[in-house]
Amino acid sequence: MDMRDPKTEKMTVIEPKRAEYTQEFSEMSRDPDASIISFTTKPQTVSLRVIALGLLFILVAVLTSLSKQFSGADSPQCRPVYMYPSYARIDGLDERYTTLAKKYHLYLYREQSKDRDPLENGELQLDGIPVLFIPGNAGSFRQARSIAAASATLYFDEAESIENPNTKNLDVFTADFNEDFTAFHGRTMLDQAEYLNDAVGYILSLYRSTQDQTGPSPQAVLVIGHSMGGVVARVMPTLKNYIPESINTYITLSAPHAVSPVTFDGDMLKIYKRITNFWESEFKDRSSFFARNVSLISITGGVLDSILPSDFTIIEEIVPYSNGFTTYTTTIPDVWTPIDHLAIVWCDQLRRVLAHILLESVDVQSPSKSIPLEDRLRLYRKNLLSGLEDYAAQDMSINSMPSAKGSFFDSLEDFSEVKINEKLVLTDPYVHSRSRFNLFTVPESTEDLQFAILTTVPSLNVQFCQRNLVKLDKKGSSQGWKAKCFSATSDFVKVPRSASDSQYPSDSSSGEQEEPFHLLLVNETLLSSYDFIVVESSEEIYENNNFVIAELTNRKTKRLIDDNPFKIFFTGLLSMRKIVDSSLLVSTFDMTGLYSSIVSYRVKSLVSEGSPLFEPFFKQSIDKPFETKWHVNLKQGPQDINFHSVAPFVTLNSSDFKSLKLTFINPPGIDLSIILEVNWPLTIKMLFIRFRLSIAAFTIGFVALIAAYQFRNYSTTGQFVAFDTAMDRVLNRHWIAMFTLIGLLIPLSSLINYSSIAYFANLKQWVMPTSNSSSVGTFFLGVSELFMWWLGPFFLLMTIASVYVVYRLIALLEAVAGWTATKSRSVREMSRNDQFGSRIIDGHFQNARQLAGALIIIIAVIFYIPYQFAFIVLTVLQALFCVKLAVSCTRKEVQNLQNFNNTILMLMIFLVPINAPIVMVFMRNFAIRWETPFRSHHNFLAVLPIILLIESNARYRMPLKTSSRDLISVAILVWLLHMSLYSFIFGTRNLYWLHHLFNSLCAMLFLKTFA
Repeated sequence: MDMRDPKTEKMTVIEPKRAEYTQEFSEMSRDPDASIISFTTKPQTVSLRVIALGLLFILVAVLTSLSKQFSGADSPQCRPVYMYPSYARIDGLDERYTTLAKKYHLYLYREQSKDRDPLENGELQLDGIPVLFIPGNAGSFRQARSIAAASATLYFDEAESIENPNTKNLDVFTADFNEDFTAFHGRTMLDQAEYLNDAVGYILSLYRSTQDQTGPSPQAVLVIGHSMGGVVARVMPTLKNYIPESINTYITLSAPHAVSPVTFDGDMLKIYKRITNFWESEFKDRSSFFARNVSLISITGGVLDSILPSDFTIIEEIVPYSNGFTTYTTTIPDVWTPIDHLAIVWCDQLRRVLAHILLESVDVQSPSKSIPLEDRLRLYRKNLLSGLEDYAAQDMSINSMPSAKGSFFDSLEDFSEVKINEKLVLTDPYVHSRSRFNLFTVPESTEDLQFAILTTVPSLNVQFCQRNLVKLDKKGSSQGWKAKCFSATSDFVKVPRSASDSQYPSDSSSGEQEEPFHLLLVNETLLSSYDFIVVESSEEIYENNNFVIAELTNRKTKRLIDDNPFKIFFTGLLSMRKIVDSSLLVSTFDMTGLYSSIVSYRVKSLVSEGSPLFEPFFKQSIDKPFETKWHVNLKQGPQDINFHSVAPFVTLNSSDFKSLKLTFINPPGIDLSIILEVNWPLTIKMLFIRFRLSIAAFTIGFVALIAAYQFRNYSTTGQFVAFDTAMDRVLNRHWIAMFTLIGLLIPLSSLINYSSIAYFANLKQWVMPTSNSSSVGTFFLGVSELFMWWLGPFFLLMTIASVYVVYRLIALLEAVAGWTATKSRSVREMSRNDQFGSRIIDGHFQNARQLAGALIIIIAVIFYIPYQFAFIVLTVLQALFCVKLAVSCTRKEVQNLQNFNNTILMLMIFLVPINAPIVMVFMRNFAIRWETPFRSHHNFLAVLPIILLIESNARYRMPLKTSSRDLISVAILVWLLHMSLYSFIFGTRNLYWLHHLFNSLCAMLFLKTFA
């Protein structure tokens, strides 16, 4: 800035500019709205109400999010874990093997008193199967300890429970990334993937030099990735240093496969696009190594994950079901609890399941160290799905007939027949009323046929028989029979226990005192292959309050309900009941109109009095992706329903299997009905998990809209009104149009393909620079659910209130600074000197110090710092200059200048959160003394116009007033409107691009300064 004393230095006076400026000021003085900071401007009624309503919504949303607690099936029930960890750093992986050896490190985990000591005589001891753990965003290599410890405990202490003769203990390697912010920076993700490829090569070389091993040397490793570590694992095979066929098993925990969780970095979006295309193309080629050998399982914690929306973890659009699937921890048998983002690596119930999966999927005799792909998927379906999905039915033993070998079942006496639609109940009160064998005859017509059996006995003998040979007596009654039968004992699936003392489904999970129930559900397709079903009564049934309830029915067990959220809302207000068919053991409500993840519901159950064998319970499920939740003991109160199906910003091509299903298991003699209503507190709580990025985009869009009004008014009247004055005028004059248009965006998104709009507007290539998606899910809020039309106005109100509060804080700071400065003698003397007008009319471009500062920033961006760091510095300088204006400039003719600078500051402040994450990554690298220059974001052109504009501002310049039809004036106005529209429509999934839009705006403003 020019701090020369006008008393001692002559300056060139440009009289026409002074005259023009004086004329402008005389016009401004007649306008009561042209205030520098409109503390004195009284907002009109409409704008005041809009702002007040926005503040109220913010308060309600925050309080609701904090006060609403998850309950029932959504409550956290993970048990704590204990282990005795030790880590051995692999120092041999140095610069000879990887260029990133100084930044990243590799460790080998060993469970004390179980695993072999990592070092012996100075040599690394490896005798197991290699597993590589990849931590996530800001994650630690120590997060591998829980799963590694569970695997060691299972192998060395409970080996008899492992159903794999070729299993072997695991050598768990874990990567130390110095807690890098992987999610914020695409180059960091590529660095990690490059390092891991080198690490895999080094690990495999260690086994080739190891003498003490069983079977052939491994040629591949198993990979476990947490959070962004799962995405890094998918990046690895796309890089040049990837060793072909070195990984064939990927298990990811809460990893955002579908879309990038944040959009601050354009490189990150490009990487996502590239790896998605790579994996899709590999799986489409059915002869490729990927299609024939690679499995990818995505496990997510569900509703408790407040860091990453679980909708982002689905892989259904990337991986075919022949190679993997997505599952939720509430779905997994013996887990049955949601898990938060960090706990998913240590939750005791889940780590037990993962340990079994790892040890049962390895094959020490194979060079790949894993069982074949089909066997792996069968193992995953058995252990990670509820077993009630159609996708899991392919693994049922009774589905393998007729290729499977059955047994001949022969009985001449002691059996009884159970009629169709009649329940078989076996328990202590009925000990003398039933025969040893109970026979269900399958009718010729199997339409709507369903066989269901629920029991507390884990190994109940149930046989599905065919080629029925029946002996008849003279009266035509059955005397005996002989048939080929297939045991269905292994086809039972575990379901949570539901008793009067049950609170959570996880009460009967692995490691708990209570045992779960066992359910077998067979549909008409499988039943058509058999003639009858035999249920054997054993003595175990009549002990310890055990029971068996079985039913073969041809009644309709599935009821299609086409209620949409609007209807649910109104019927919930009227408390209208839906009756569950109490004559059926298992019945399903298919809610075909409920498929949106952003609407939550509440089920109020009305249960009749009685002493049933168990309390009624139900399963909520989504077929694809596979999400199941169990709600037990319906007498204990309302049940919250939150699910993941059609979600914002996530594309699901399949049009089927999206709807919510409620499957009720009802005890005999109990009547059950439900009231379904919208759960507003839970709906609002879940909104902010999914739309956090939208808040950043909306604030920039609204500020740009207000700035457009300010520049339009400046071009026509010469008055650059204060930001809050412009905001007041826009709201009072255009609030109806604003809220109407934004309220129509969601309904329109369900009817119109926005890609056509983008095409005809010739925007597709440059408004969506990193996305080729044409789905509605990438626009606005990514929502097409008509019921949520109010989301646009809801977020706009909160945006307006937030922007207003931020501006008032800036105005308050400037007012305090100005008031404080008036107490200073130097400032009073400065204000008495007519120096500011001379500065305004100074014709010099810049002094040497300003030029040097600008050059230093530009050179630093080119060679060392990211341009985002320079932007943060420039924002601070702009803020200081605004304060200086408030302190040193009291004459009314500088109102335009200060209002202009405040508007620029507002835009920069709301762009700071978009640029800050990259700066965090840079500072993290600086903190660990990483010597290599930051390897991205060195495009100085991305910040040069901003540097020039801030320098010009510091010289007390602003864009000159010209005709409103001037080309540059029109360009500025159009660009601000475009920036606003882009922020609202495309900004959420392209936040990084908003910086470049502002950068282009600064170039126009700088040119306008000299136009």
